[in-house]
Formats: sequence, C-alpha cells, structure tokens
Amino acid sequence: MPRKSASLAERYRAHRAAFELAQQLGCTPKEAEDELARRAAQQEWQRGHDRLEALRNAPLRPPEPEPRPLPWWLRD
Repeated sequence: MPRKSASLAERYRAHRAAFELAQQLGCTPKEAEDELARRAAQQEWQRGHDRLEALRNAPLRPPEPEPRPLPWWLRD
C-alpha cells in the first residue's frame, strides 16, 4: 500500500532531527538518518513484542459454546 507523502513541515522536522543527531554522533546526516530509522524499527519491534508477551501471559478462558441453531419451525 503506498504511503502518504509527508508534508513539508514533517520533512523539515525529520531533516532537523537527523542533522542534530549527526552533530551529536559526529557522523554524516545520511548515517544519522539510517540510525534514526534503525531506532524507529527497534521501537516498533519492541511494541509488537510487548503486545505478544501480553497476549501470551493473559489468563486462559475456555471458549464459550456456540448456541444451538433453532429448528426451522421455530425460526423467524
């Protein structure tokens, strides 16, 4: 599915974040963009992992039985 293009303000924010990280790390802005993408992917993976762990640790409930279908003469 194609992603919606980012607005100009969002692109400027992303470039600024990459530039500031590049200054902190002492690398190029492209390397900083790669690092930001790696961090975002790690956070996304962690959120998914946390959801999976929550489902695994949830208490088990027996499935509720399906109601029996009514005979044809009792149906609406």
